[in-house]
Amino acid sequence: MKTMLLGLLVAAAGGEPPPAYVLGSSVNLRKEACKTAEVLQKLPIGTECRTLESLEGDWARVRCGEAEGFVVGAFLGPEKPSVEKLAAEAKDPKRTLLQREESALRAATLAPEDAGLQKELATLFFERNLEAVARLKKPSLRRPFEFDCTVDDPERCLRSTSTSYVDGVKVRVEMRSGLFVIAFGSADSLTVYRGRFRFDNRRFEETAKVQVKGEVLEQASSPLTSVLDKALFSGVSVSSDVYSRPSFGQYVLGDAELAFFRSIPIKWALLSMKTEDGIPRMRWDACMKRPYRLVFKPDIHGRVLVMIESEGGGLEFLWVAAVSKNENTLRLTLADIDGEKTRQESFRLPDAGGDIAYLGELACTHVFQKYPDLGGECLEGGP
Repeated sequence: MKTMLLGLLVAAAGGEPPPAYVLGSSVNLRKEACKTAEVLQKLPIGTECRTLESLEGDWARVRCGEAEGFVVGAFLGPEKPSVEKLAAEAKDPKRTLLQREESALRAATLAPEDAGLQKELATLFFERNLEAVARLKKPSLRRPFEFDCTVDDPERCLRSTSTSYVDGVKVRVEMRSGLFVIAFGSADSLTVYRGRFRFDNRRFEETAKVQVKGEVLEQASSPLTSVLDKALFSGVSVSSDVYSRPSFGQYVLGDAELAFFRSIPIKWALLSMKTEDGIPRMRWDACMKRPYRLVFKPDIHGRVLVMIESEGGGLEFLWVAAVSKNENTLRLTLADIDGEKTRQESFRLPDAGGDIAYLGELACTHVFQKYPDLGGECLEGGP
């Protein structure tokens, strides 16, 4: 404020206002003194401006080079920011993690080639997010997930499931004492999942599988600056595949839609209803020694993948693009795995006291031990 008042006095006397430097890592220069006004320019930390006028509401009218507009006065100061001072603030244990992270971000913005500052920024970013989920008492989300992993490494398991069927993202996972933070870098956006998980590897030597269960409790998004991108994702490759995969955020369902799938079993055995004796029989995979299945598979992102097995090794994957419920029926919009075609299907739930459901004309049951199987022989090379 003193800087701005001094600037006005000097301007009134016919001189040039003294310089005022941008203190924030990136500050919006707006067309009007309003947080919703058009952004004319992003001013990086250290930008030299001239204060032309002090306004009510802590705004200032400034000129930065050839551009003129409005910024929040608290983001301006009479001294040019110092990398050394900001780096020292980032290491000061008396400051909060948020304050230290902001100082590290400002220092790394001033010195983008300093690998040490980038590492410090990434460390503080994840420490602050892990602390946030540890102190969380009222989650904004309750998005459960469950999957089997084939490696005895919780970080690799969470990273693998986070990039499964997702195209064009960089992912980094940090965890501590059953807590996780997953950062997703997508184009110019940064998305963070915070939550809890349980890693059960007690039968890994026997089954070569680990069971992972958890919940995403918070999700936050913000712009991904080049400085944060370099600090968080240096050396991390973008997810890709030979098959088309959804972009990040595609096919994500709302809480009410996901609740439909939480209320029904995930796995269903496929049935043959046309039998000589009129008794439904499970369509049997003699090689796997289990029935062919219909599976509704929710994932960590809030999507649901539908898997339909069929005789001869056929396997169809479909995304639930939309769902609504009408009495005892889920009305599904299903997209094929490449996202090129969609179709409408009805999943009719079992009647009261029953266990047989129908996806279109396809009958299935969630009671695997109730019905006899069709039998069959496992032929060499497959069924």
